[in-house]
Amino acid sequence: MNPAALLRPARPLLALGALLPLLTACPGPDPDEEPEWEIGLRTEVSEGAFLSAWGPSSDEIYAVGGQFEAGYMARFDGTEWATEPGPEGLPLYNWVYGTGDLLWIAANDGWTARRGADGTWSTDNLGIEDDLWGIWGSGDDDVWTVGGDFPNGVPTLAHWDGSAWTLQELPEIDREFGALLKVWGTGADDVFSVGDNGVILHFDGSTWVQQPSGVTRDLISLWGAGPDEIVSVGGRQNGVIARYDGSTWTSEIIGELPGINGVWMAEDGTAFAAANDGIVLEIEAGTLNWEKLDQSAFPDVLHGAFGLPDGTRVAVGGSLLSGAPWTGVIAQYLP
Repeated sequence: MNPAALLRPARPLLALGALLPLLTACPGPDPDEEPEWEIGLRTEVSEGAFLSAWGPSSDEIYAVGGQFEAGYMARFDGTEWATEPGPEGLPLYNWVYGTGDLLWIAANDGWTARRGADGTWSTDNLGIEDDLWGIWGSGDDDVWTVGGDFPNGVPTLAHWDGSAWTLQELPEIDREFGALLKVWGTGADDVFSVGDNGVILHFDGSTWVQQPSGVTRDLISLWGAGPDEIVSVGGRQNGVIARYDGSTWTSEIIGELPGINGVWMAEDGTAFAAANDGIVLEIEAGTLNWEKLDQSAFPDVLHGAFGLPDGTRVAVGGSLLSGAPWTGVIAQYLP
């Protein structure tokens, strides 16, 4: 029994004759009613906060995070969230992504993990102590991970070829920076990575080069719908939105918004993003125009954003601006 039920005052019973008209008059749910953003899950310090979400379908979405000393994973089955076994012994899980039959995690202290179709986890360490903040791949034998320690660390860029990870040499950069924070691409020959101090790198299948971003604020995440429709977001005190049209990045500092941490884009170029103060926003296709959609997770930080073509949207985070240990939150929009 819910203990709160014991605190409710007793209610007088209605005569059956008076009750029947009330029952028959109550309308059922409106099938045309627009769904709303809601809190799908809150976790305690025993689980921790969430940093990223990804999934192949609306009944298989993973959210990862945890605490510094141990990672945590949850899975949404289309109805509810539940704990999902993750790679054992790894510290905080920072990012999750899937390629083919494999599910990948980038974690703290240079760790990566991959889960095969049989559900078995394998782990690899890059031989570095820096944290890995993002992971993305075009296939099971073409995966990139990025990381570092900002503001004064050494950025990390590494590639998986199907059998081993290899640290990559960075191109010449026109500014100091300590970390690459996320990586995403449209294919093996069109990969982007963003980092602190406004750094953007591009890989054409053979060489990484820097691209002008037009901003020196931290760029934290990116996603796109194609090679000429990509959005990156970031900022700390104020939000930053940057859009790539296939040739040029255009960026803007958004004074009305706090830092923006995660972004996902639909096929039509409309993006939704997750920000501090529990804010979820939509970014209009082809522009830097935005609209706030929800703030039900306030005052928590929303760090990761993910969506699906059916309209499912998930924004994950927690009490990340407070000292650890953290609690977690998942805001969701389910069509």
